[in-house]
Amino acid sequence: MTSAGIGQNVRVRLTIVAPSDLYYVRVEDPLPGGAEAVDTSLKTSQQSEPSLSVDFDPANPFNDGWGWWYFNRPQIYADHILWSTDTLPAGTYVLSYTLIPSLAGEYRVLPAHAWQAFFPEVQGTTAGTVFEIKP
Repeated sequence: MTSAGIGQNVRVRLTIVAPSDLYYVRVEDPLPGGAEAVDTSLKTSQQSEPSLSVDFDPANPFNDGWGWWYFNRPQIYADHILWSTDTLPAGTYVLSYTLIPSLAGEYRVLPAHAWQAFFPEVQGTTAGTVFEIKP
């Protein structure tokens, strides 16, 4: 079980392994209830917090993951995040985002799912988990 306190920023990382070149890839990660993802494309006061800054750090150049530039800007919904790309070369990629817990409780998190559109036999999922948000 994973846990965090209310208002504590949680860095979520998804690792995708593509054994060969893929086309029209979609990656969906469901959000746990009681938490929401930070949309860095919005100019809000929440984004100005130092812990959420997206400035490049030469000491840790891959802080935001690896290979994220192949993907379009993530589409953030109330219950999940969706990344998409038309072309994904073979390799290992790390997608990351910040989650902010806001409602205490114990939540079941659905597995993340990656698939290749138009080729339903090419897909993969993670394991589900339990996420506890502490007051």
